[in-house]
Amino acid sequence: MKLELKHSQKHQIYQKQIEKNQILQMDVQQLLAHIEKISFENPLIDTDEMIETSSDVGKEFDIDSLSRKTEQTLKEVIHWQLINKDIHNKELVESLVDLLDDNGYLRLSINDICTYLKCDEKEYLEAKDTLSKLDPPGLGANTLKECLLLQLERLKETEDIHLTKILVDECLEDLSKSHYHAVSKKLGISQNKVRELLQIILTLNPRPASNYSSSLEVNYPVPDIIIKDGIVQLNPVIYKDININTNYLSLDENKETKKYIESKLRQVSWLQQCLNQRKNLIYDIAVFLLDYQQDFFMNQGSCHPLLQKDIAMLLGVHESTISRAIKDKYIYCDKGFILLSDLIPKGTEDNSVDSIKETIKEVIDNEDKNKPLSDQKITNLLKDKGIEISRRTVAKYRSELNIPDASGRKHVKK
Repeated sequence: MKLELKHSQKHQIYQKQIEKNQILQMDVQQLLAHIEKISFENPLIDTDEMIETSSDVGKEFDIDSLSRKTEQTLKEVIHWQLINKDIHNKELVESLVDLLDDNGYLRLSINDICTYLKCDEKEYLEAKDTLSKLDPPGLGANTLKECLLLQLERLKETEDIHLTKILVDECLEDLSKSHYHAVSKKLGISQNKVRELLQIILTLNPRPASNYSSSLEVNYPVPDIIIKDGIVQLNPVIYKDININTNYLSLDENKETKKYIESKLRQVSWLQQCLNQRKNLIYDIAVFLLDYQQDFFMNQGSCHPLLQKDIAMLLGVHESTISRAIKDKYIYCDKGFILLSDLIPKGTEDNSVDSIKETIKEVIDNEDKNKPLSDQKITNLLKDKGIEISRRTVAKYRSELNIPDASGRKHVKK
């Protein structure tokens, strides 16, 4: 019995490590789809504050039966609708179309969109409003809920349409899980009426751009990291703490219910741990790269060669962990969108951190002990040798070599 228990525990640990690695390796769209999938399976996760993606959401509405592909691109459709309209922001509206995902959603934050399109918030909101009034209905929504409500606004107002708007606005999650009783109780209508209203929702398209060819569409990457004014920031659109739906915690708990809630709480806790590990590691990598590749970020230089194993050693993780962390991850900065992996061009052992440290040690060993070199002077000497790193990096490497600063070395006798 003990052997079986030990084997089971090892298996669980192994499975959790696989899941952690998978979450670390996911790109942003895959990550958000994964979180959403779990949120639909776990009632304790409060989805109101989470980003809704369309990878899995909407399957309950039989999307495939609504989709018919054509060869016309969405941008062409929007362009022809705008030609005869007397509006001043046609170009901005068409630029917004380039930022839509394959399903017609605008997933980026207002700040990111305004930065990318070089417009202010008012101009963006006006363009988004114009886009939402074009066909197909529902374009430019940030969430599934907003998409459906935009389409309902196009329909003639009746009592059923009014109730359907309330249903989408307040009960979409319960509806997606077929919790008709909960919806009935919340809205004060019969379950049969709920099913009638669902039929109206089934006439809507949760993926308004899915009918159009994407062959000419531009996929706009979503960055994990944003660098502004030389400061590394996590993209707040992605990294939000998972909120717990406390209503479930206050339920009258029998033994079975308590066991179920505890298992779901453990799932939420583990997911948050995985997300924290992901964001902390990607943040640390970005901070290191901003410093190490400052000639690229601050000037017009190219990226210096770098080995993944050197970053792994500095951050105290395995090289394979670094490989997963940088896969398909983007930084957004003044230079635009940059893949993390592009900031780590493959180097050789001559460019490794160990080699640079050895060079720093040689420079210090050969200095005049009566006039020890400052970190800045060491930085300048390294530059003459073709090694361009910042003064802060020199100071860090010197400290890791247990070598005192210039004032401390002045009193060391050779």
